[in-house]
Amino acid sequence: MNRQCEICSSPNQLDVHHIEPRGMGGSSRPEIEAPSNKITVCRSCHTEITEYRWNLVRTDRQLTVTRTETSEVLFRRFYDPTFDPSSFFQGLNLIENQLEALVQGIRYLTDEQLVELFQQLRGVDKGTWKAQAAVLWETKQRSIYGDKAWEAMGRTFGIGWRQAYNLARVWETFFKGPDGEFCSQLQNCSLEESTWFVLASETQVPHFWLQYADDRKAFDPAYSTWDFKEEIRAAGGKEDSDPDGSGEDGKRCRWLRVYCERLDQIIRPGQCPGCDVPPSIKERLR
Repeated sequence: MNRQCEICSSPNQLDVHHIEPRGMGGSSRPEIEAPSNKITVCRSCHTEITEYRWNLVRTDRQLTVTRTETSEVLFRRFYDPTFDPSSFFQGLNLIENQLEALVQGIRYLTDEQLVELFQQLRGVDKGTWKAQAAVLWETKQRSIYGDKAWEAMGRTFGIGWRQAYNLARVWETFFKGPDGEFCSQLQNCSLEESTWFVLASETQVPHFWLQYADDRKAFDPAYSTWDFKEEIRAAGGKEDSDPDGSGEDGKRCRWLRVYCERLDQIIRPGQCPGCDVPPSIKERLR
């Protein structure tokens, strides 16, 4: 028997729940008492299951708890008998150990190779936030406490709850595959800092806004996340706003006037005569 609830991780008042019920008076069938048909749960989670407010399903690969009334997924955990956590963490230790050897070899690189190494190291360092986002998103999928879980997660990982929420949302929006694996749809995106992704994820059309930021940054290297945030605000691009970007007076926002559909690139106002009436966001997305 496990020493904590396999759903909420509580160590208190633990019971053994039979996934396929024993029925009145128990059961003589060996599969009912098999370990694969048992799960350790706390008294609170056990009550939710036995009173049919929660539906629990466990396979060789996954444990899922859903709300019976709405089919909302409250909790899920994946299993892989071939996965070796020790090897996984050993790989992380190897990266750290190899860093010293890498530094020792720097003196033998050519000038061009030094530039190449620096750029690669920058990419590795800035890319680690994606792994952090994946950790936070995975942790949230294992919590049955809904939005109340964010503060607890923040304390557990030593960060603010809003940062935990933002990074998990970015992972789900831009990088999550069907089963939670890494599945980047942004191979051509040159943006590296997480702030670009966080700001774009707050909009109704996150992929569109991120591509816009990528285009703007390529056109103007001085373009900053502050500029990006201001343009989202001016366009009414937040989730609770009209993605069309036009106000009640019918005027287009200044954001729409920096994209030239004829040239298919970002331009400054007035650089393309004849493009005074830019398309709306909805038209652009068609």
